[in-house]
Amino acid sequence: MWVAILVLALGILALLGGVLLGGVFTIVLVPLALIGLGSGVVYAMWGRATQAGEGGAADGEHAPERPLPNTLPRDSGRAPTSPERLADARRVQQ
Repeated sequence: MWVAILVLALGILALLGGVLLGGVFTIVLVPLALIGLGSGVVYAMWGRATQAGEGGAADGEHAPERPLPNTLPRDSGRAPTSPERLADARRVQQ
């Protein structure tokens, strides 16, 4: 997302610099905007190809086969992982 904002800002500066100031602004900012636009397109295409190659849904419309459970998972007997649960477990042991 930040690439699109950067490319948009460079594009606006290139247009304003080309129309109002010309010269160096056009020579520098137009190629920078084109490089940013090209890299954004390539990065987006690469990300979509990677997502589809890893088994992810490329269109974002994947629905789970079964509904999610509506009960909380039972305690598995493992050590507590949150700081609050760890402190509670230490209090019980004392």
